[in-house]
Amino acid sequence: MSEKHPLLYEPTTAITDYIIFILGITFGWFTLSIQDSQFHQLWGTSFITIAIGALLGGTIHGFGPKLSQIPRTIIWRATLIFVAATGLLLAMSTALVFVTGKGEDALYITAGVLLISFYNRIRTQDNFQSVVIFYLPLMGISFIGFLVAFFYYGMTGALSISIGLLVSLAASWVQVMRISLHENFNHNDLFHVIQMLGMYLMYRGGLEIPPF
Repeated sequence: MSEKHPLLYEPTTAITDYIIFILGITFGWFTLSIQDSQFHQLWGTSFITIAIGALLGGTIHGFGPKLSQIPRTIIWRATLIFVAATGLLLAMSTALVFVTGKGEDALYITAGVLLISFYNRIRTQDNFQSVVIFYLPLMGISFIGFLVAFFYYGMTGALSISIGLLVSLAASWVQVMRISLHENFNHNDLFHVIQMLGMYLMYRGGLEIPPF
């Protein structure tokens, strides 16, 4: 392929996105295999949604310039929606530690309303900053919630999850600050690599949480 029309326009970013896709599907599959646990169903689904978001994001980074405007917009907005859904699933998983019965119903309704409101927002503001503003508070809530679960409920896996969330928050900071290691390894690439570590810690911690 010529430099003007490369096979992948942002190869490192696309490849690291696709690695996240593979990790997300793998972690999600094993987490979802834990039966009779609403927590693990939500937790496992969060890995699936981030995997799909990474697959779509990698497609945009790798092949976006080759796509016409309409499919590019559809794929990009779908990417943002799946990332937002991941943040909601993380927060919902945390909330399950503290709510029961009707509280769980309210949790699902609230999540649905928030996701719809996010969709309406990106119809006019479909930049990545919109999803960062949406999911960072949710990750912060999850971080605090799992710390409480560790210190007050003795859930050992919650500590690993909290560390994983902290790593993921650090990854987001790297991306927002546009910190790069090399011209061929930009802030998105570094964000992805750090995020992989965060995902693994969250996955391992989730396996240690007792089913409920």
